[in-house]
Amino acid sequence: MCGFAAFHQPEGMTPERAWLEGAAAALRHRGPDDEGLHVEPGVGLAFRRLAIVDVAAGHQPLSNEDGTVWIAYNGEIYNHAALRRELEAAGHRYRTNSDTETIVHAYEQWGPACVERFHGMFAFAIWDRNRRRMFVARDHVGIKPLYWTRANGGFAFASEIKALFAFPGVRREADPDAVVQHLTLRYAAAPRTMFSGIEKLPPGHHMVIENGRVTTERWFRVAYEPKLTLSPADALHEVEERLTASVKSHLMSEVPLGALLSGGVDSSLVVALMSRMIDRPVQTFSVGFDAPGPYSELPFARRVAEHCRTDHREIMVGASDLLRELPSLVWHQDEPMSEPAAIPTAMVSRLARETVTVVLTGEGGDELFAGYPKYAVEPVAARIAGLPAPLRALLLAGVDRLPFAFRKLQVVGRSARFASEPERLAAWFAGFVGDERARLLGPALRPHAAAGIEPFRAALESTSAKRPLDRMLDADLRIWLTDDLLMKMDKMSMSASIEARVPFLDQPFIEWAMRVGVEHKIQGLEGKVLLKRLARTMLPVEIVDRPKVGFTVPLSPWFKGPLRELLADTLLSRSALERGWYEERALRGALDDHLSGRRDRARELWTLLTLELWQRAWIDGAGTRPEAWPLPPRVTAGAA
Repeated sequence: MCGFAAFHQPEGMTPERAWLEGAAAALRHRGPDDEGLHVEPGVGLAFRRLAIVDVAAGHQPLSNEDGTVWIAYNGEIYNHAALRRELEAAGHRYRTNSDTETIVHAYEQWGPACVERFHGMFAFAIWDRNRRRMFVARDHVGIKPLYWTRANGGFAFASEIKALFAFPGVRREADPDAVVQHLTLRYAAAPRTMFSGIEKLPPGHHMVIENGRVTTERWFRVAYEPKLTLSPADALHEVEERLTASVKSHLMSEVPLGALLSGGVDSSLVVALMSRMIDRPVQTFSVGFDAPGPYSELPFARRVAEHCRTDHREIMVGASDLLRELPSLVWHQDEPMSEPAAIPTAMVSRLARETVTVVLTGEGGDELFAGYPKYAVEPVAARIAGLPAPLRALLLAGVDRLPFAFRKLQVVGRSARFASEPERLAAWFAGFVGDERARLLGPALRPHAAAGIEPFRAALESTSAKRPLDRMLDADLRIWLTDDLLMKMDKMSMSASIEARVPFLDQPFIEWAMRVGVEHKIQGLEGKVLLKRLARTMLPVEIVDRPKVGFTVPLSPWFKGPLRELLADTLLSRSALERGWYEERALRGALDDHLSGRRDRARELWTLLTLELWQRAWIDGAGTRPEAWPLPPRVTAGAA
């Protein structure tokens, strides 16, 4: 796992080494073990390395035998050994044992189509000197990030946005369309970023720049049909066999390896399978919250650790930790992703880094097997949404005014207001939607209101999925998973110089899972049926048969208690009120709703807070790295 930056000027201008050195310095946390540069007319590559595979000889940038093809790369190709055998049989000669060299030879053999051969996570830039071609690509679901912009008459690419600011002419300006997306979705969806003029390469896409011409192409699409005909027994056998193979492939490492264990079904399954394959206790790491109420899953994580006999460590996070870590969060994320779990994810990653360099995680299980409650109740919301407007309004009247205990019903009611499929699907995990967003937006953002749900509209227009559940899963796989969950995991794990791997998102496993029928995913109001059946064969029943909690940070009580001053002072500051982004009455109303207990607005308030802090750090401020903080002392260890 690493970080890289690249620069290409089609007319052959040689980039300054200082530009590339500055970009590499901004990415040091992604690769503390090694660095490298390659500069020649028209191109420059910069690299920071976290050594995991071929530790001795995996230095980058790396070239082919005659130095005509160069690469800088971030990721892991899990099937590189099989590809190596095929490439060596075709006449290619290797100098290292690294998966990086396999990408180079695969590009020589198959050109841009090489990405279709890779099973793994990756973002890379390849310079083909003979063709004067820059080829950049991102993995199938965007596990690894890749940003690009135009700079000084050329093109700049990097693993993180902050590295792009090392190149001349790259400005820090907010994109108003992206600001509205953040307020709506709680993140900016690819290809947008929060910075005007800087884009994400979308997941499953590659870009070719040749003779000044830019071509972007989508190379990965999930096929949802034909559906597999599987009996319950066959489905259980196949999911175990395929997930086992994926977890096994993700154990490829020459350095210590462990797992992040939340106590939920997905991460617990990964740990259970790892425990079958490793001849020593798996190192597991969990995080809990110092707050009253059903926010911590630590008891369940401990039960899994005991059952699987792992070497288990955990950390408790309180409101004071969140306050302390916020400046670091804003810097490492580059963009204000409104995902409160980012801070505990960063802290548990730092805990893990004390003893391992690689961790496996459970991201993706919900998006493949319909694990969120919204998938089961969306048909109900869709039926309500299809009613005549007066009747729909009558049924939903008063839902927003229900007390905190009914916040899940509020989410259903909010989504059911929208007859439009893109608006309804966007609303499930949203911040501000519909009339509520219209009341919030001030004169500077009001003309950009349509940008809020545009990612879902575009995703649903371009999907091959026809069935309602598949359309919902496809949109979440391409938007929510990529631009929120995976971005959070990448940025927060790499902030601790640790590699996070996601076996549920191995390409062959995704392609199989999306052809599994709805009967193996949802039954009544229960989701993730097949994975739960598998989990019952490997884990204590109390881990599986309990309400889904999720990695929920206790913002609701914290905003009314220890974080109240920060929240009010930030959102009602002169800079926030005078920027023209918000109508002050609506902003104060959202704050008052929560502080008075009338309505749980924690999600929307965190969205506003992270946006304002990002604006102060990256647009109004200099984007400088904050001082690093040590882990708090509330760490416990126990051999289960």
